[in-house]
Amino acid sequence: MSTVLITGGNRGIGLELVRQYAAKGWAVITTARQPERADALQAVCAEHPSTVEVYPLDVTSHQGVMHLASQLAGRPIDTLINNAGTFGPKGAPEGMAYQSLSFMDYGLWRQMLEVNLIAPFHIAVEFKRNLVRSERPLIVNMASGLASITENTRGMSHAYRSSKAGLNMLTKGMAAEWQNIIVISMSPGWCKTDLGGDLADVEPADSVHAQQRTYETLTIADSGRFIDRFGGAVPW
Repeated sequence: MSTVLITGGNRGIGLELVRQYAAKGWAVITTARQPERADALQAVCAEHPSTVEVYPLDVTSHQGVMHLASQLAGRPIDTLINNAGTFGPKGAPEGMAYQSLSFMDYGLWRQMLEVNLIAPFHIAVEFKRNLVRSERPLIVNMASGLASITENTRGMSHAYRSSKAGLNMLTKGMAAEWQNIIVISMSPGWCKTDLGGDLADVEPADSVHAQQRTYETLTIADSGRFIDRFGGAVPW
């Protein structure tokens, strides 16, 4: 049985990843800051009690990440999906207001860097020892089309963009150093989630279905790429 570790599995794309991997018969390990309040996630656990595990985790907590790594020590992990992320307290487009050139909430920007950039780095480093126990280890860093410098023709969302562009740099660096692990950045599309907002044009279930098909095709030659859910290259 293959095993996937998904951070931020309580809502949005993370919740849909948990649902679809569980339905495929994978062993699913996922995290949420307050699992007891994640009703939708708890429903998936009730449906798959023997294969879905939920652990409390604030990804910005150094001690929390270390504790989870100790709990899972020695267990092979085939796929790590660094999914937990934030756009701040409001989704798009409202959330653009506090990360603009005319007004930047610097506290929120620091929080975005902690969640979207530093946490994925820490988690990847701590769980590398689990990944190398797999015959085909894969790290997915959940990026965004907003991370593309080439496609940034509108500006706005500066805090979020910069955090995800930094994540892309980490993807490239990890791939260069960990040559036995596939490491990619994923642009999942503009999804109808709390982060993406109601104006988004992609259903999370459709995005995740396409993502999973793409993950199955990846080889070590793909390591270091920034791709969309269909496997196409996204310009850096």
